[in-house]
Amino acid sequence: MLFALLLILAAFCSPVPGQTTESAESLRRADISAADIATAQHFAQSLSIADWLGPLAPVALSPFFGIACLSGITIYGQGWAASDNPLLGTSSPLNSQVIFWTFVTLTLVTSLPRLTKVSKPFAQAVDQIEAWAGIITMITLKMMLGAHAPELSESTVVELGLVSFTADSLLMVAAVINIFVINTVRFFFEVLIWITPVPTIDAIFEFTNKSACAILVAIYAYSPALATGINLAIFFAAGIVFTWSHRREIFFRTMLIDALLTVIFPAKAFHTKKLTVFPASAIGPFPARARCKLQVTDSGWTLTQHRILRGPVRLELSASESAMELDSGYFTNCLTLTGRESARFTFSRRYHGCLPDLANAMKITFNRPTARVDRNHSEIKAEMAS
Repeated sequence: MLFALLLILAAFCSPVPGQTTESAESLRRADISAADIATAQHFAQSLSIADWLGPLAPVALSPFFGIACLSGITIYGQGWAASDNPLLGTSSPLNSQVIFWTFVTLTLVTSLPRLTKVSKPFAQAVDQIEAWAGIITMITLKMMLGAHAPELSESTVVELGLVSFTADSLLMVAAVINIFVINTVRFFFEVLIWITPVPTIDAIFEFTNKSACAILVAIYAYSPALATGINLAIFFAAGIVFTWSHRREIFFRTMLIDALLTVIFPAKAFHTKKLTVFPASAIGPFPARARCKLQVTDSGWTLTQHRILRGPVRLELSASESAMELDSGYFTNCLTLTGRESARFTFSRRYHGCLPDLANAMKITFNRPTARVDRNHSEIKAEMAS
């Protein structure tokens, strides 16, 4: 994956059709005419808000495939794509065979494992890498398109209280938020489909997702304004359930990644007094599936939720008023709190090989399994249920 990103960056830096290159020495000697400056300023201005926001929805739905479609239209679709769109024009950085085939290859590598339930956990684990690769690629495109007129980009300043931003910076922030929100909600539904015991539904969802991505890219090529309207509608719908789904996205991501790490680097012992847990239902100030830290204290346990830009939230659990038991599971493990406070907490398989040590360090009663239990897909669904 790192090699692919380096290859993409190298392709971005390479010349594309419609552009002429000169050596650095000759550029220093050349005088830039007023016509050249006017042309560069017009090129930077031509990347309007609609041209920029229109392709974000398909990139959020399927980052690698969405960028591959944009590059494919830039190369092969000049006859029907909007001719005044610099992102799809002949001078676009996407007008490169290297870019196109690189993203086609990445699409196949990341999409094929999603077709079966056995290989889908691996695909879901690397899904976050794909999402951030898509964000970085779109920001790189914006920087390259704005670099043709840096003076114009820097002079367009938006004042927000005591802080000022350039217009390009605000558009980049909007792109990150847009892709992150839509991709988070999509990831949540993909995991729900994975734990649904229907064999072919994963392949159906993947085909539907790719089809929607291709249709949105085609709409963008025909009308960036219409694509922007659709993008805003999808963003608004995803924003309604974002907070609820984001907590569960973090939960699913932690369970999947830790399950893979357990296979590669099995934990031999429990070396800390803190454990990352997720309450199955709301308890005290914590909503369901909020990521919390459970820490053992002299009087019991402390449950802490760390928040961005705000102070942490804590809940003290007294051992004299409550008891906690640990039960191992197939995909996750469960802590059951009884007494004054009653709740169930889920944590990953990261320390599955040393649960007795974990229970002893956390002052928790470990319910050892009395016999081998054959697991099935319905138990995974029960453990991962939100």
